[in-house]
Amino acid sequence: MITNTDATLYHRIRGMSKDGDGWQRVYLPAVWWYENVSSSITTNGMKMGNGATSGLTVRVPDICVGIQKGDYIVKGNCDVEMVTVKSLSGISHYCVTGVNYNAFGSRPHVKVVGVKC
Repeated sequence: MITNTDATLYHRIRGMSKDGDGWQRVYLPAVWWYENVSSSITTNGMKMGNGATSGLTVRVPDICVGIQKGDYIVKGNCDVEMVTVKSLSGISHYCVTGVNYNAFGSRPHVKVVGVKC
């Protein structure tokens, strides 16, 4: 599988402590990363989509990694220890909205889709 960058996944672990959920930081050394920024043409000209309409598709060649809706993903090796989602303030990050484990064929991978937070 062709890869073009690395990424960091923040995997939510529900009920990790008495205070609530915890976050496991997982470094992904090789992924295929594609960002799609939406735009539209109106009578006033081209309007770029805001950050909320930016879409993400990531393909992870390691199908053993646990990813689920509600996790967060950052492009590159991010060393932030996440306590709450606010820990990622100031860092471009995406919320995982869909995960598909493609464990068949000659190139098994995990397809992750998300939106910019």
